[in-house]
Amino acid sequence: MARSGLLKYHIIGTLWVGQNSIIYRATDPRNELVAIKMLLPDTAASRGARRMMEREARLALQLKHPRIVEAIEFIRDAPMPAIVMELFNSENLKTHIVRGESFLHEHAKSIILQACDALEYVHGQGLIHLDMKPENVLVAEDGTTKIIDFALAEEPGRVLAQLFSRRRIAGTRPYIAPETIRRKAPDFRTDIYSLGTTVYEMLAGRPPFVSEDRDSLLKMHLKSQPPLIRNYNPKVSLRMDQFVLQMLAKRRDHRPESMEEVIRRMKHIEVFDK
Repeated sequence: MARSGLLKYHIIGTLWVGQNSIIYRATDPRNELVAIKMLLPDTAASRGARRMMEREARLALQLKHPRIVEAIEFIRDAPMPAIVMELFNSENLKTHIVRGESFLHEHAKSIILQACDALEYVHGQGLIHLDMKPENVLVAEDGTTKIIDFALAEEPGRVLAQLFSRRRIAGTRPYIAPETIRRKAPDFRTDIYSLGTTVYEMLAGRPPFVSEDRDSLLKMHLKSQPPLIRNYNPKVSLRMDQFVLQMLAKRRDHRPESMEEVIRRMKHIEVFDK
């Protein structure tokens, strides 16, 4: 009899440990490598966390795109729910940034366009990612890029009611859009803002706003203008700097209106001065 649930997978190591979940390296019944995301024991006791993982799995299983880590199946009958995913042999963008690698200089434009391509597809499926940040962008040694983590993803039609039900602001503070802080219903331009913060950090080596105080950080997103990227990395072209700052506009109608526009314009911008 074929084994069901997690029993058919063999866990061989740990890939990543987060605040609420852990990702294991494992093999499937064909002895092929996969990744398995599970809630940490303390988090798994929360019904809300379990529902969130189930919703994440439901949304992720709908997405089939070469620039998105593929979800293979969702397992409910384990001691803890688990999402089985393709194993993409890479490190996240945050790790590359911290290392300060020249690798990023070589692949910057390609990484940005690949992330944009993934988000354009996600938006085309009627979803907002809502947690774009360097940790959720995986970059392999050859520059191949994929995005992950749809735990906060929303369908625009359902966003407003869920926002009013939340006690905490959803998202990661260094990358969160002003409208989300104000608890306004996000749209696709909300992802453009968070992508802008991610690109800013990739090029500057730091996020656009930095503060040890969490509330102060939120106020910066609402009120402060980010410094020019060129203050931290003079090699960045002026056009690139200006474009990223437009992505970080406080008002949504001052940002590019769609990922399609971001891609179209990025193709004609040199990231670095020659």
